Amino acid sequence: MSESTFIQATYDYRLVALSIVIAIFASYAALDLAARVTAARNTSRLVWLFGGAIAMGTGIWSMHYTGMLAYRLPVPVYYHIPTVALSLVAAIGASLIALFVISRERISGLHVLAGSVLMAGGISGMHYTGMAAMRLPAMHHYDTGLVMLSVAIAALVSLAALALTFLFREEKSATVPKALCAIIMGFAVPAMHYTAMAAVSYMPMKATPDLSLALDISALGNAAIIAATFVILAAVFLLPVWSSSSPRNTAIAQPGKRQTAAGTITR
Repeated sequence: MSESTFIQATYDYRLVALSIVIAIFASYAALDLAARVTAARNTSRLVWLFGGAIAMGTGIWSMHYTGMLAYRLPVPVYYHIPTVALSLVAAIGASLIALFVISRERISGLHVLAGSVLMAGGISGMHYTGMAAMRLPAMHHYDTGLVMLSVAIAALVSLAALALTFLFREEKSATVPKALCAIIMGFAVPAMHYTAMAAVSYMPMKATPDLSLALDISALGNAAIIAATFVILAAVFLLPVWSSSSPRNTAIAQPGKRQTAAGTITR
């Protein structure tokens, strides 16, 4: 099949750069959330675990769709909303696995390896489910070699992410090394995405695509996805600051004291 029969795609490199920025923020949030989940106990642990998975998963998902919108085709492209929602669930599921594995009190190499395989499956599932949500007058074709390479990159990125997150899961971890690791992870995650995008090509067809439950993701929709992500990730960073500055939490955190209904009692 001649390459000339395929639709020529281009990239909006401003959105590519933005997708990397979102991935860096999401990676830093993951490092920070691992510390919160590890330190929390009982109900608080569940709240941080599920809340963290939603925040982290939304960040990964937003990076994915920002990268998808950076991929420009000379034909109208719509997205099937239920399938888009399913891809978000996959991203949150992958994040839940990562936070659960890395926040265990005792963790072995086998835990990290198994977690990275499950996480890679979630990330790959999110990407290719998101691709399946596209509705356009063209037939897709995948390069099997590049698809396998993208899954392998997802596995390596997941393994590295879990290992780095384990190293920095203590709340007292230095901010600068944590930020450097977030930058590394922030570039590694999009590497999987853009490798997977390179694996697909489109050949035009005359048939009209099924647009039921499909919407055109406009610039406004893209802005909404990005804004929602930064709001969620900002909440992840600001909530611990707010909670630690709360008088009640400050009293509880002070060593040698315990809180009762009558007030603070010094042991």
